[in-house]
Amino acid sequence: MKRIGLTGNIGSGKSTVARIFEILGVPVYHADLRAREMLKSGKVVEQIKKLFGNQVVNSQQQVDRKALAAIVFNDKTKLETLNILIHPLVEGDFSVWCNLHRESDYILQEAAILFESGFDRLFDANILVTAPEELCVARVMARDSITKEMVMDRIQNQWSQDKKQKLAQYEVINDEVNMVIPQVLAIHREILSK
Repeated sequence: MKRIGLTGNIGSGKSTVARIFEILGVPVYHADLRAREMLKSGKVVEQIKKLFGNQVVNSQQQVDRKALAAIVFNDKTKLETLNILIHPLVEGDFSVWCNLHRESDYILQEAAILFESGFDRLFDANILVTAPEELCVARVMARDSITKEMVMDRIQNQWSQDKKQKLAQYEVINDEVNMVIPQVLAIHREILSK
């Protein structure tokens, strides 16, 4: 079974591309969604409370993701601290998930910070979804009902598309000009043929 990473900066459309691969029958591990699930674990909540204070936990003793984001996306050291806590949990969970899908021709892991986290080392190849920054910003503002400044803070915590393009073996251009499905189909066929 081949392991393929799928990434792209915020607002690039990587989740849309992941859904197309799922329609093609490819199992997709959504790292960011799994990380959110791990934030619900009592043990993780306690660790986050110790690291970031009571203000990031609501009255139901759940992590307030908006409060946590407000802290970590404004402080790279705190973001790194959070990643050091969550990334090993995601990596272990991914290993178990891969074992469940070992009969597949290939699997994908969708992750926002695949290269930044070093997870790209786990994969046989990596796919990068790209889009112009202004389009990414507009998509995130509309999706999350947040300001341009908030989106830009998040973008600053990700590597540039140029840097990621040098590391990716495949690219899907999601700029509302190029059709995405034919690009995904071509990548799918190429992965299956290798």
